[in-house]
Amino acid sequence: MTSVHQSPRENDTSSVATYVALDGTKVASTTLPAAAMYGSTALLPDVTRQDIAGNVRALREGFDSGATQDVAVRKQLLRQLQTLMREGEAALKDALWKDLHKHPAESFASELALVNTEIQEHLDYVESWAAPELKVTNLVNLPGFSYLTREPLGVVCVIGTWNYPVNLLFTPLVSALAAGNCVLLRLPGDDTTMHVNNALIALLDQYMDPRYVRYVYGGVDETKAMLRERFDLIFATGGCFLGKIVARAAAEHLTPTVLELGGKSPAIVDETADLALAARRIAWAAFLNSGQTCVRPDYVLVDAKVGDKLVAAIEAAVVRFFGPDAQRSESYGRIVNARAFGRLQAVLDADRSRITFGGQSDASERFVAPTLLNFGSDLSAFSASAAMSDELFGPLLPIYYYEAGALSAPTALIKQREKPLALYLFSTSARNKQRVVAATSAGSMVVNDCMVQLTNSHVPFGGVGSSGMGAYHGRHGFEAFSHRKPVIYKYSLLDLSARYAPYTPGGERLLRALQYPYSRTVYRGLTLLALALVVLVVALIISAVA
Repeated sequence: MTSVHQSPRENDTSSVATYVALDGTKVASTTLPAAAMYGSTALLPDVTRQDIAGNVRALREGFDSGATQDVAVRKQLLRQLQTLMREGEAALKDALWKDLHKHPAESFASELALVNTEIQEHLDYVESWAAPELKVTNLVNLPGFSYLTREPLGVVCVIGTWNYPVNLLFTPLVSALAAGNCVLLRLPGDDTTMHVNNALIALLDQYMDPRYVRYVYGGVDETKAMLRERFDLIFATGGCFLGKIVARAAAEHLTPTVLELGGKSPAIVDETADLALAARRIAWAAFLNSGQTCVRPDYVLVDAKVGDKLVAAIEAAVVRFFGPDAQRSESYGRIVNARAFGRLQAVLDADRSRITFGGQSDASERFVAPTLLNFGSDLSAFSASAAMSDELFGPLLPIYYYEAGALSAPTALIKQREKPLALYLFSTSARNKQRVVAATSAGSMVVNDCMVQLTNSHVPFGGVGSSGMGAYHGRHGFEAFSHRKPVIYKYSLLDLSARYAPYTPGGERLLRALQYPYSRTVYRGLTLLALALVVLVVALIISAVA
């Protein structure tokens, strides 16, 4: 981890860094620098190509040692991360407040709790997930048996991002470690999350073994430099711009990737929906973290029959959440930096005539109020608006009223755009639910709620098309960082002569019989018969020898 700190001062024992070894002891390190102060705002030193290469080389040595092949070592690394999360909770909450104005309760629910759940699930199940999985063996390969083994990929890179800097960095880290990989973490390197970066660096230095987990930080240039190194998998969270950078770099070495990107995720509200419930849940999701969430509902398509009622209910929900002045609310976040604030301000200015609620902003605090942009039934204005030109990633919510009862209209609009990372439907009609599920494609879909799919590690989370590729969470994350290697064991009995040249008509008939595409029922019967014959032959041999 020498790439991110200067070396400790000579003879200053108070600044000598330590890390917790796998046996639980604290080890002083001459190569690992002292931890940064949790609350520090000092600029981190520049990262060089040599620093990055050195980190990758050290991790490769750690992986080549074979230690992480042992599931017990993997579980110890997860326990170290679990300790980091527990003992570093206060520091991380404080840093998230300073950087993003995240309320501690929001930080816990949307960041820390999700990581803690992932750690515990992987601790509970990693042994069974990593165990060999017996598979059916075909007739040609009898006598023998087949199984799948999950092997670690090697040295992997995890690229985090600033909007959920703990969750989106550590959740894939959990899966990567559980699968037996060594991991290079990339922290955002500009001024967006300086307090969080310093807290993460201090905690990683203190709790994680640098033979298996290291980090660098940086923006676009540093990320490009890092991606020139050869990894065994690249896991990246960010926008399409980052996704394209990663994909181009991965192509150079044919490196597999998992890309968690974004897009404009819609929410449909039909005429049967519970409007009060829909309004609360849409408002919560749309304005959580000041709208800076990749799976937030980025626009609303509502049946014209209930459009005005829904808008009024969303306005009421926002006031209930943040009071009449969200700028004074401790529960409401801030835009990450001046550049992002300027982008959102430009959208507000372009679509100001459509603002029916909110619209206030304050550059000095990077504050943008929860804002509704109501386009009514004006499809042309809605489609051509600045708010619909790209993913908003901020607290603006454009709303369009589709023709009453015409559910095909919103699904058609969704299909005209790139496939979203998420799609939300509010309805009490079983028929409408089935229609929307069948008519649309999205990374995930939730009926009568928003964003809660992130909390269920039993289902995969990922995008489709331009919203991403690959998936993770729970076992799906473990699989993403593993290679499923098939292994077939063959016995020397019954060496089939028909496979060898010179080929004969009789041998061809035998091969046809063995390789015929039998139905599953017939195949199972033949397999059992073949096994019975093998057992009979073995029994005859044993009796003859006896």
